[in-house]
Amino acid sequence: MKKSQVWAVAMDFTKMDSSVFEYTRFLSSLLHPKKIYFMHVIKEMDSFPHLSDEFLAGFEHQQIVEKKLEQEYKIDQYFKDSGISYECHIMTGLPMDEVINLVVRKSVDLVIVGRKKVSGGAGIVSDRLSRNLSCNFLMVPEGYKPKLNNILVTTDFSEHSRIALGKAIEIKGRNEEIRLMTHHSYGVPVGYSKSGKSYEEFVAIMKLNAEKEMDQLLETFDSEIKPIITHRTEVSLDDQILEVAKSNDVDMIVIGSRGQSRASFDLLGSNTMKLLKSNEGIPLLIVKKEGENQNIVDAIKGTH
Repeated sequence: MKKSQVWAVAMDFTKMDSSVFEYTRFLSSLLHPKKIYFMHVIKEMDSFPHLSDEFLAGFEHQQIVEKKLEQEYKIDQYFKDSGISYECHIMTGLPMDEVINLVVRKSVDLVIVGRKKVSGGAGIVSDRLSRNLSCNFLMVPEGYKPKLNNILVTTDFSEHSRIALGKAIEIKGRNEEIRLMTHHSYGVPVGYSKSGKSYEEFVAIMKLNAEKEMDQLLETFDSEIKPIITHRTEVSLDDQILEVAKSNDVDMIVIGSRGQSRASFDLLGSNTMKLLKSNEGIPLLIVKKEGENQNIVDAIKGTH
């Protein structure tokens, strides 16, 4: 990670916060961010005809004061003696808009959120945030005990997945004991039979091509990386990624995201969203290409 990293951590004042704070403290001791912003968004109250604007404004102010005190107390328990600079922010408004606003104003590099075991609508929020944020996005499962021994990077040999692998190598640079693995899953095109070759012959061809591309990828990085290549058949790609991760005792999955571009619906982009919704047990780091979603950033800047 960059030396001057700035992080933002979302909190919701539930027991999920403890998991997020504990993991953030663990990760910050390894990566040493320059600053961390802790944030919580209070949804604006609906207008009530029988209550004056003055009363509503006073009530909202009281909520902010009380939440700020509770927020500072909770965070101090984890970070007061950490040596890391941090700030507490309580905002009002639409949660996603306010988070993106803070990310832009504070030039945040990484947003960290929690992933509850019983998600309800949480998957939708994570989906929208990961698509719209211009920075990297880390989701921490509820109750996860911090450790970082094995990192798995998914790859389709695109530029975005190369950037994700580069980010994982940066993390390993802070602890050489971390083991890196990169996983590629290959399938057989639907129209393979038109080539005149059997299914088995085409599987062999696709496997050989994947091995060649994997070798070319790893040659570009000066780091020890274990390649994992699997044949995708009936299992979906997101399920296969989780299977590989669990069988290799992976502590973090790193995946490249294509943000708002049309490619966000292709192989790796669409499965990022599926992983967000289905993965309850392993921290997931979504890495963005610098400048991705710049149109959203510019639009927000234009309103201030």
